[in-house]
Amino acid sequence: MKLIQAPEGEETNLDVAPMIDILFTLIIFFLATTTFQAQEREDEIQLPRHGGSSISSKDRDFIINVTSQGEYVVRAETVDLDHLRVLLKNAFQEKSDQKVLIRGDGDALHRHTTAALAASTDAGFATAKIAWDTTLRD
Repeated sequence: MKLIQAPEGEETNLDVAPMIDILFTLIIFFLATTTFQAQEREDEIQLPRHGGSSISSKDRDFIINVTSQGEYVVRAETVDLDHLRVLLKNAFQEKSDQKVLIRGDGDALHRHTTAALAASTDAGFATAKIAWDTTLRD
């Protein structure tokens, strides 16, 4: 096999424009797919279980309702923030993988809802869901 060498006075040039085009295309592709994967991970889907139709009370979410007056209602009982913290700690000790759902009234102050969120975090729960109504009210 015979190799051809460039004359000694000339430099060989490598055209990098096609490589840069491919590089940018790959970067855009990876950015787009990473964004979609992050959005998919944020959605928690609870699939129905096969078997009995009854759900035990331990499988249910720990629901905190925040009224427009800033009161906390748990299991049809109105409690203050200190009592709510005790209830959350007891619920976490009973079942640490239980989920917390905070349902704040649209007229409730933000500080009351975030206080319930902070109480659930202090009790040991890693996450809590905040529920909202997507229908518009006048």
